Amino acid sequence: MSIYIRYIRRPLSILKRLLQPVVVAFASWLHGLGIFLLVSARRLVRLIERHTIDTTSDRFVMELPQLHRKIRQELQAQRREYDSYAYFHGYPYQALAILDVFGERGTEERFDAYELADLVHREDHLLDIGCNCGFMALYTAFRTGCSADGIDINPYMIRIGQHCAEFLRLQDKVKLVAQPFQDYKPGQTYTVVLSFATHWTDDCNYRVRLQDHLLRIHGMMTDGGLLVFESHSADVGNAEFYAALEEMRAYFSWEGHRLMARGTRELYLMRRIAT
Repeated sequence: MSIYIRYIRRPLSILKRLLQPVVVAFASWLHGLGIFLLVSARRLVRLIERHTIDTTSDRFVMELPQLHRKIRQELQAQRREYDSYAYFHGYPYQALAILDVFGERGTEERFDAYELADLVHREDHLLDIGCNCGFMALYTAFRTGCSADGIDINPYMIRIGQHCAEFLRLQDKVKLVAQPFQDYKPGQTYTVVLSFATHWTDDCNYRVRLQDHLLRIHGMMTDGGLLVFESHSADVGNAEFYAALEEMRAYFSWEGHRLMARGTRELYLMRRIAT
């Protein structure tokens, strides 16, 4: 019986991998249809209730099609021109519900799960490493008023984030840069750094020792600055990963630790120690 199940599971797994891009593309199309219906509903209401026009909320809804047209253009350019690995079948890895941007992981939900509203303050200057579209940096600035920088190797995702920053009128608060992290030379130090499962990458463009990744971050931070560090799923239960973290106690003090994503990842709050 077990042999039979094994032979059934393998073709099912292959079929699932083959169907994933099709399912994601269809989900994205449905998402776009939802935006069309949302804007159409707003226009219909405004035909009847002209005297109740709210220019701020109207702009936010009625200009969404222009923003999403720019996002589609960036995704089309990525499919034509980008030779490197693209996460989530070429769509944004992060979703941004406030702008109806389709993606795999919800930015707002993660912001709340990481409790960033309590950790980041208006006076902070934040860096988001491997930021994809930069939505976590963007949303954190939107919610807390902090200044934020984001860095990612994919220029198309970065441009999507820049379009969204302009739409939210946060381009003076949020700076997104397309560059490998190992080449990044900031012009200032940061009080908060986000490193969410970016100490090695699936595309193999960044593969360094965890100690070297954390030491590089240490050099970019102010004394007492906060590092919000998330593991990969493969790190959970990995003795080598924990040993590498222990070596970093000379550079960071542990302020908190908890399991995330139904126990598949770990989150560490770490304060920079002056050396």
